Amino acid sequence: MVAPAYDLLDRRVLALLTFTDALGARVLSPVSVAADGVRLFAKRPGALVIAEASGFEAYTAAFDPIPAAPAVGSVTLQLDIRPADPALAARRAGVALPRDPDPTHFEQPESLFQAIEVALLPTPLAELAGHTAALSVTVRRADDNRRVEGALVRLRLEGGRPEARAMTDAAGDALLLVPGVPLASPGAGAVVSRDISAELDAVVDPLLARFHRDDEVAEARDAARRRMRGFIDPDDLAARLSGAATPPQVVRVEAGRTHIATIAWTP
Repeated sequence: MVAPAYDLLDRRVLALLTFTDALGARVLSPVSVAADGVRLFAKRPGALVIAEASGFEAYTAAFDPIPAAPAVGSVTLQLDIRPADPALAARRAGVALPRDPDPTHFEQPESLFQAIEVALLPTPLAELAGHTAALSVTVRRADDNRRVEGALVRLRLEGGRPEARAMTDAAGDALLLVPGVPLASPGAGAVVSRDISAELDAVVDPLLARFHRDDEVAEARDAARRRMRGFIDPDDLAARLSGAATPPQVVRVEAGRTHIATIAWTP
């Protein structure tokens, strides 16, 4: 009997991706990732390995010594991400490659041995659980009242709590989820308040956003369900256009309840 022969091929992978939801919990449901010239494979539920990417052929084929080029973090790979869970919004995310392959740097955020954690923002279909506070927001264009799809909505709570974010859907709606809101907060004169104050605004890139009349929402929703590429990166929006955000408006949020707000965006 002839013994089987095997070839052993060592290759360098580029990165490990993991995903979290708006409350910081690990996302274990399926997530599809698309990018030109990229090959990925699932490592475990909720984790994807970027195995190959265009322009990195020589890098991934070299294992020892550590390749000197391209330089660490010198190339940004744009990934279009669509979660299977309808409570999680599709988004684009920029990933800086290559990661630092030096094992002595394994504790650094840029290390190949650290996963790249991508935050998946909630959709209006997300469920309010426990004592989480929620704010339902609709964004419309001020001059013609069209609904704005693809606006980044941000909520900054008093007391230095982490910012809550969401992207508006085809109806211009977004749902912001805020964990850790106290059931009651002391106010002036020892008055106990059930809600707390926050500042709300929206960031819109008019070249990326879509604008719909009320009678166009059903068609826009259908188009959004079929879309697999060309999503908006909320991190990029915040970095480029925070200075052009709508004027902040004061709202109130309350643990275990959903409050409602509207934003008029002026082009």
